[in-house]
Amino acid sequence: MNNSSKNFSENEYIDSVFSKKIYLIILLFTTLWVLLIFLAPFLMATGETGEKISSVIYLFFSKVCHQDDGRSFHMFGHILGVCSRCVWIYSGFFTGILSYPLIKKINNVKLPSVWFLIIPVVILGADVFADITGILKNTFFSRSVTGFIIGFTLVFFLYPGFLKFFYEVNLFLKNKLST
Repeated sequence: MNNSSKNFSENEYIDSVFSKKIYLIILLFTTLWVLLIFLAPFLMATGETGEKISSVIYLFFSKVCHQDDGRSFHMFGHILGVCSRCVWIYSGFFTGILSYPLIKKINNVKLPSVWFLIIPVVILGADVFADITGILKNTFFSRSVTGFIIGFTLVFFLYPGFLKFFYEVNLFLKNKLST
């Protein structure tokens, strides 16, 4: 079997030093992402230079969120970088990535049961469906709770996937450079 195409069994672990590096990169990226969400309204309120920087942040987040004023939290008289559900998706992801080492080993590539993803998706979908059909208007609370649950849950599926991906890329590059 070729080193660059190592297959992972359900119980395999990746090198812990490599895993720590990937974990810290993802933690740093997630921290910056969440900070930018809260930095946007702060900078908008500071004046001319801050408004220009803030406009770039809002533009950046407009690609991943509708930023509807009526569905967004406000700080300093301005909406956050993303809507209320997205704030909690990203906050849930941030909380999940922070707590990941307390729940699982950071070098474990085993995924949880898909039901741990399906159930939160169904709950979020029900909240959206009930709102769209007019059965039950969703609220800041329902959007926040469903967003947080999805964000927190996604960590346990995405982090092992990122870890496997970057490990495979690392092995591939090492093999290419050594030949």
